[in-house]
Amino acid sequence: MRKRFRRSVTAVKAWCRKHRHDPVEEQQEALNRKLRGHYQYYGRPTNYRSLWQFFRSVRKIWKKWLNRRTRGKTLNWDEFAHLLERHPLLRPHITRSWTSGP
Repeated sequence: MRKRFRRSVTAVKAWCRKHRHDPVEEQQEALNRKLRGHYQYYGRPTNYRSLWQFFRSVRKIWKKWLNRRTRGKTLNWDEFAHLLERHPLLRPHITRSWTSGP
C-alpha cells in the first residue's frame, strides 16, 4: 500500500511540475479529476486516513508548484487558503462501503 501511495504522489508531483504555468482553473479541474479517481479506486471505509493523507499531499504539492511560478513573490499559506476558497480541491470521501456490491 505504501508503494502505491508513493507512486500516486510522485505522479501528481510530476504533473504539477509539468503544468505549473497552466491557468489555475485548468489545474484545479485536472487535480480534482485525479483526486476523484483516487477516491473512487481507494475509497474503502478502512482507508479514510490514507485518502486524507493523499489529499493533504496533493494540496501541499500544488502550493509548492504554484509558488514556483514567479520569482521573488512567494505564495504563503494564507494566500493559498484564499485561492482554495475560489478553486477548491475535492475532499476525501468513501465511495464504496462494505455493504454495496462489486
